[in-house]
Amino acid sequence: MQAYIVTKGPAGSEIQTGHELVRIPAAREAAAVDPTGCGDAYRAGVIFGLLRGETWPTIGRIASLMGALKLASPGTQNQHFTYADFAAEFQSQFGHPLA
Repeated sequence: MQAYIVTKGPAGSEIQTGHELVRIPAAREAAAVDPTGCGDAYRAGVIFGLLRGETWPTIGRIASLMGALKLASPGTQNQHFTYADFAAEFQSQFGHPLA
């Protein structure tokens, strides 16, 4: 899967595939504590979604939520959550379950 991804902070992100532009909404953050590491968290979400074989819209939303969760924690990668917590927050923010 090839794509070009542009992150736009609070304006979300865009994923350009060979034939489609997917606009991803920004996930809501609990607090804006420290942006250091948000890009890395976003990329981790992209990799996680790709490994799971998700669609680009779902991959982008996973990545967006990862960045938002990171933003609420100080330091580079100090956020902690379980998969169940992440999946519940994903459904709350985007209106559909993460399998």
